[in-house]
Amino acid sequence: MRLDSSVLAVLVTACWLLGNGSAQSAERPDEKYRPRLLLSLPEEYNTPDGMALCPKTNNIFLSCPNFNKKEHPGVILKITPDNRWELFCLMPKHPDTGYGCPMGLAFGPDGNLYVADNQYFYDKNYKSRLVRINIKDGKATGADVVVEGFKLANAVIWRGNEVFVSDTFFDLPDRPGASGVYRFRLEELDKCVRLKPAPNDPHLIAQCQTGPNKRNEMAGADGLAFDHEGNLYTGNFGDGTMFKISFDAQGKATTKVFVRDPALPCVDGLFFDPAAKVIYVADSQCNAIKVVTLDGKVSVLWENDDTDGSDGLLDQPCEVLLRGNEMIIANFDMPLPGLKNTKFDKPYTLSVIKLR
Repeated sequence: MRLDSSVLAVLVTACWLLGNGSAQSAERPDEKYRPRLLLSLPEEYNTPDGMALCPKTNNIFLSCPNFNKKEHPGVILKITPDNRWELFCLMPKHPDTGYGCPMGLAFGPDGNLYVADNQYFYDKNYKSRLVRINIKDGKATGADVVVEGFKLANAVIWRGNEVFVSDTFFDLPDRPGASGVYRFRLEELDKCVRLKPAPNDPHLIAQCQTGPNKRNEMAGADGLAFDHEGNLYTGNFGDGTMFKISFDAQGKATTKVFVRDPALPCVDGLFFDPAAKVIYVADSQCNAIKVVTLDGKVSVLWENDDTDGSDGLLDQPCEVLLRGNEMIIANFDMPLPGLKNTKFDKPYTLSVIKLR
């Protein structure tokens, strides 16, 4: 079932090389942060991905695009504070591909749930969308496509009346590895926004570039997180570069490289901890959760070898979320070349780490 059935909390050693051959310093994860199993999901929810915490109920909403077993439709689950799960809604299918592929999701100021619909794995021709799941009395009542024309819509985050969406591939012939972040105002979403092909749409506020890396993976902007001062962070899945996006008084965005460190070769989901003032990063390549301080220093919260996740250890972590003093982690378990995770296998899991 797995490459190595031993359960190891590995040293983060210099043996994990990047394309430039540089290496990490050894660092042993603290056993008090060993992940435990939070939930094991049935086969019809086989690819857990994005998470959003409802501010009113403390319920977690979990997207499952089910890329690993495509015969099961994409869905959104609801997980209660006592860790019981139930189906919240099916993801609306794209009329051209026949699939609904929910990934990043976030609650808007209107109380509705906004979900990235990643169609890139089925059709790369600008089919991905931002979908609003309309909610009344805690129930999904319908859905509207509010933005269309992304390549690979990925993470979603709100700040005030603005929503931000990462697009992980632009697929520009003259700029391989280009990606970016879009911004939309709530009032624009009363009708569907149709994007111009990147990088020509005015909603594009930040562009990112993935450089050469050992995995030859050109995937770019992935997770999104705001810090307490309103700066937005994203990072490349391919080479692990993190970017900081700052805004002036008029909302104009300026993007600069925030972290480029061999200790962080891959960035998937991000989450800012306002108490500790650090950013937690799901490092899918290393089967790890990394910690990034606001001055750009990288450390390891936890890392483990290739496992099936049955005991709660990380199995290609893709998303992190804080619920009180707990870190909830979604394990995507969809192997790609160069990742420590080598095989899709049961169970389909969420992990939890007690932080404080």
